[in-house]
Amino acid sequence: MKLIKAVRGTKDIIEETAAKYSHIHRIAEDLFSAYGYSYIKTPIFEETDLFKRGIGEATDVVEKEMYTFLDRGERSITLRPEGTASVVRAYLENKIYAKEDISKFFYMGSMFRYERPQAGRQREFNQVGVEVLGEASPILDAEVIAMSYHLLEKLGITDLEVNINSVGENESRQKYRQALLNYLEPVKEHLCEDCKRRLETNPLRVLDCKVETCKKYTENTPSIIDSLSEAERNHYETVKKYLTLFGIPFVENPKLVRGLDYYSSTVFEIVTNKLGAQGTVLGGGRYDNLLKQLGDRETPAFGFAAGIERIMMLMDTIPSKETDIYVAWLGENTCDFAMKLTNILRKEGLKVAIDFNSKGMKSHMKKADKLNVNYTIIIGEDEMAKNIVVLKDFNARTQEELTIEELIKKLKK
Repeated sequence: MKLIKAVRGTKDIIEETAAKYSHIHRIAEDLFSAYGYSYIKTPIFEETDLFKRGIGEATDVVEKEMYTFLDRGERSITLRPEGTASVVRAYLENKIYAKEDISKFFYMGSMFRYERPQAGRQREFNQVGVEVLGEASPILDAEVIAMSYHLLEKLGITDLEVNINSVGENESRQKYRQALLNYLEPVKEHLCEDCKRRLETNPLRVLDCKVETCKKYTENTPSIIDSLSEAERNHYETVKKYLTLFGIPFVENPKLVRGLDYYSSTVFEIVTNKLGAQGTVLGGGRYDNLLKQLGDRETPAFGFAAGIERIMMLMDTIPSKETDIYVAWLGENTCDFAMKLTNILRKEGLKVAIDFNSKGMKSHMKKADKLNVNYTIIIGEDEMAKNIVVLKDFNARTQEELTIEELIKKLKK
């Protein structure tokens, strides 16, 4: 019988990868909670129009990468390719704006895009992200960028570069769009086929092209900063001021535009040179127009998302395993005593592993070594008769006899 394998572009998250994945979730949740964010979970699929209207029909995501199908009710359904549009839909549908002035959410979960699988980029991939709705201050922009930088720092990732830019509001972008078209039209034939198409639909995306020929011909394009209004320029300068105040090193990148249509004003990416040409680890920005497009509400918003698979590739060390204590019981008669003790320790909040089958001491020590625990509790018939245990401390290289009360006190300390 033929073995069924995972579909191309998907991967199992197991073993060392699972340890990293869980660690990222814990660190992210702790950090975001400290900044006042609450968890939100949205459906894994939505009506297709949500992404067409939200992301933009001229984007590569909508044109070429979405997993879209008709369900049994002949409705067009799409597996979510990103998280922002779904969070905005939930915010509008549940009228969260009527309950609070500012809403701060974080999310984690699977996204889907039909693109060529490569290192750190799959067709089912996982993202961690945040969205803030209801706040227009440029100080928020700087704080969220700083928080995203701190997230990667807490995960032990170094050699990062924060790139920032401002793409302005609609009027400024239209002004810049024309300036860009005037510059690129004479060299149009030298651009790749995708960029020739983008000139007709979304010229700013040409600046984001990774093809070397296109990068050469866009090297000296006009800067979008020159097309910003005075208010937009002041917003951008304030973001830079507070990034400096927060101690975040950054580089201004006038060609940074991001790949989705809903961005306005501040955009940013955190990049690394450790992942080759596709070096973006995390990115986001302000999207003040998206809520108007989806729900006819004038609501400012800012957010970012990070690819968990790409973060895992940058993590040098594997987080410590979940288990800290292993219980080794010797002889059939000690099983019940060991199981009862394990249950007591777990109720005290300790992370304990125990085997369900009788083993010799050598086998128990091999298991403890494999689990990489700090302590092993040894229970033989003599110990059970005295109502004590032997605690082996692998770090201190000590071994001592303790009562159950003494054991709990020592382990909790």
